[in-house]
Amino acid sequence: MYLTCLIFGEGGNDKKFLMALIDLPKFKYHTKKWFFTPDNASGSSPEIILEQCSKAALRANYDLILCFIDLDTLKNDYPKSWENEKRALEQRYLGIIIIWQIDKAEDEYKRAIGIECYGKHKINKLAILKIDKFVNSDFWKRILKPIKDKEMELKQ
Repeated sequence: MYLTCLIFGEGGNDKKFLMALIDLPKFKYHTKKWFFTPDNASGSSPEIILEQCSKAALRANYDLILCFIDLDTLKNDYPKSWENEKRALEQRYLGIIIIWQIDKAEDEYKRAIGIECYGKHKINKLAILKIDKFVNSDFWKRILKPIKDKEMELKQ
């Protein structure tokens, strides 16, 4: 029997990346007890993305819900209090594990791949082409941790 996880990105490019990530043999190895359902919002504010994730989660009874959100919008909308807003969102959506992307998905991709600069379109393509570079990155670990934590919680 598999555990189920909704893996929810901000937009279509995020969903494509997440699909490539969950198809990696090494990811499958670490998550062999899991079945992932990728979905995505249509961008916008973190609150709207979390609302859309919440609605998508109602379609099935998931064991885990991971929602990927860029921090840059929160920092721009709340320059002096973004950390408080971040905590408030985490408290408001307790059933959703938020993977905060520092500062946006493309920045996470650049760090994992080890490149300095490219346009958003090109970095999204490179991230999928070089998906194996994400193995053992900080981003990789932040994704696997809640999955492993949930496994341990459900074992007890």
